Amino acid sequence: MDWMLLLNALLSLAFVLGLLLVSVWGLKYCQMKGKNCSWFKNLQVGQRLNVVEIKRIDSRNSLALVQKDDKELLLLLNPNQSLLLETSDVKKVSK
Repeated sequence: MDWMLLLNALLSLAFVLGLLLVSVWGLKYCQMKGKNCSWFKNLQVGQRLNVVEIKRIDSRNSLALVQKDDKELLLLLNPNQSLLLETSDVKKVSK
């Protein structure tokens, strides 16, 4: 009966190590491909909101340029409130 417990423990260890290796391989694959990874592209399909740039003004305030559909919004952000400073249309560049 002891050899069955030992075999069960070894098979469980092999299974867990296999899952770990598969997950490390997947993360390494996505890291090497970067934005060209199809998994990341599938995540981004259907996103309407994109943060283009963020600049810190001081320790409490920052400016954020956010793109929503075909509009760009310039936001002033601080811990107490957010303020919309400017909106503009985005001209889409066809590739």
